[in-house]
Amino acid sequence: MRYADPFRDAGRPETTDHDFLLNCSCGAEQRMDEMTLDETGPITLYECKRCTKSIAGVMTDDPDLEIHAPQSMTRLQERAGHHLRGYIIGSRVDVALRPEGGERDLLLIPATPYFFVQYLSL
Repeated sequence: MRYADPFRDAGRPETTDHDFLLNCSCGAEQRMDEMTLDETGPITLYECKRCTKSIAGVMTDDPDLEIHAPQSMTRLQERAGHHLRGYIIGSRVDVALRPEGGERDLLLIPATPYFFVQYLSL
């Protein structure tokens, strides 16, 4: 499972992890395909290439895993990820959908640090 999968399923079949750009809190700017993947659990985690901290993740949207307030009842910074086409994506920092060579972001996906609090114990 990859961060780009929900976007491919939503009608952007050309989307790859290389199209997503983010800046880790350690200062490293990187594309998701440059990051180390941890696929040992139900969440695919993306680790920073410099500090190795998990800063983004993707998992299948399993209703049995929803253990807190519904998304519509929480403030944006407390959301446990973004739901898209049967997946949940989350990150500690904002993620930009900006294909290489693009001059601007096609989409800015806001950080959802609570994603890691809610789901990493699975």
